[in-house]
Amino acid sequence: MDHDQIRLIVGIIGNAIALYLFLSPTPTFLKIVKLKSVQAFKPDTYLATLMNCSMWLFYGLPIVHPHSLLVVTINSAGILITLTFCSIFFIYSSWACRVRIFFNSLTFYRAGIWCKY
Repeated sequence: MDHDQIRLIVGIIGNAIALYLFLSPTPTFLKIVKLKSVQAFKPDTYLATLMNCSMWLFYGLPIVHPHSLLVVTINSAGILITLTFCSIFFIYSSWACRVRIFFNSLTFYRAGIWCKY
């Protein structure tokens, strides 16, 4: 095996582990949908995951870093999964919590944009 094949195999294994990590909150969100309430759950970790995936997706773009298909694919999946979780959280939260989610997401993205430049 050469260096590129080993890199590809390790990358695929890493993507499988990351996909499992992105899907790990699924039981929590099934509970939220079943009870139709977010209870005491906080959205901060999901917003942070969304920002993290967004920044890694930007890094993996061919314009920024060529030959990063594995980075782009797993972070695109992470964004879709996390957006689904955030949407569920937003739908089943109270109005006050929705406003807090909105302002927290603005804060996270402002901080992310500041860190990029």
